[in-house]
Formats: sequence, structure tokens, C-alpha cells
Amino acid sequence: MDRSYLTMLRHIPVPQEDVDFFSSFPFVSPYLSKKSRYQPVPFLTRHKITPNDTSDLFFSKTINSHDTIPRMLALMRKEDLQHPTPQTTTSVDTPAQGPQDPYFVVFAQLESGVNGYRDTLHGGVLASLFDEALGLCVEGCRETGSPGKSWLLTASLEVNYRSAVTTPCIVLIKTWLERTEGRKWFLKAQLLDQDNSVKAEARTLYISSRNHASL
Repeated sequence: MDRSYLTMLRHIPVPQEDVDFFSSFPFVSPYLSKKSRYQPVPFLTRHKITPNDTSDLFFSKTINSHDTIPRMLALMRKEDLQHPTPQTTTSVDTPAQGPQDPYFVVFAQLESGVNGYRDTLHGGVLASLFDEALGLCVEGCRETGSPGKSWLLTASLEVNYRSAVTTPCIVLIKTWLERTEGRKWFLKAQLLDQDNSVKAEARTLYISSRNHASL
């Protein structure tokens, strides 16, 4: 069975109740309209691919409850999901990616079970949200832009906390690939509230394994 990332995104169903829930929020609806260039995809680490798989339990179990993060909805650009155009070099062309046109976006419902300070999202959970969303983003970029069997490993993650995230709330995480330099993949992300105010920013560096990669 083909277990490629894009194949799983195309074939694992997205819960309709999650789509219906998030579509009721005005700042979400543009991403779900018929004219949107984005398509809902599974947030893969919330799904158990095999029953005995013990990976990703933090997202699939620990913070997947009614009082933590009961719902998450990921979306990817339709052209990248449906008609990827692989490149033959290790330099990935990334036109039009940025905060106004992110590659991969995530909406999350945050409840009081992820608080640190009173009615405030725990900073470590916020960093974990960035880490997970960026990881899914870079894997999609790798398959559409530079396919192969190399692994992408997190080398660094820097989070800039601009203001507190008050819970309960709905947040938007935008992620995009900034550039590549040989085996180095540089990505950025923003977390916004329902008023489109940027609450936190992140940048990360992934290193491609040497297999099927050039220095």
C-alpha cells in the first residue's frame, strides 16, 4: 500500500462535523468557500494509521479531548494537493508562499485544558502546535517540490510570543516554506486569533537526511 504523505492526505476522510463546526466562523468561511484555493485535508497526526502505532499520541490522544483541543481542521492548496509538479533538483521553487498565501493552514479549537496561566494557552502547547503544523507543511513541500526517500529532521524551532492567547478560542495557524539551501529547509508560521491579530510567530529549520539529498 502506498503510504506517501500526499496519498494519505487524499484518501483519509476529513470528519464532516469538523468542517461544519469551523465553517460557522466568519474568519474560517473564506477558506471553505467554493472559490477558495484551499481544500480540507486530514491533520494526519490526529489519526492512527495502524491500531498498534504508538507514535503521535500527544496529538491523537493526550490533547484530543473535549476540554483540550477537540477539533482541528487542516487545509492545503488545491493545486499542490491534486496536481503536484515535482522538481528534479534540490532547490525548491516556492512562488507566492507567505502569510498572504500560505501553503498549509490549520484551524484549532482550544479549550481550558490547554491553559498555562488562567484562561491563557500554555506556551509549550502553542510551540507544539507550531511544530506539528510546520512539520506537516514541510512534508507536503518535500513531496511536491523535491520528492524522494530522504527524511526531514527538525534542527531548530524559534517561537516569538507577541501576546497572550485567551481560551477558549478558535485560532488559525498559517505555515509556508520560505526557502531551501541544499539540505536546509527554512519555514515560517503565524498564529492568529479570530480578529486576524497575530498572536505568535515561528520560524524553523529542517535538515534533509543525506540519502537522496545533495550538500
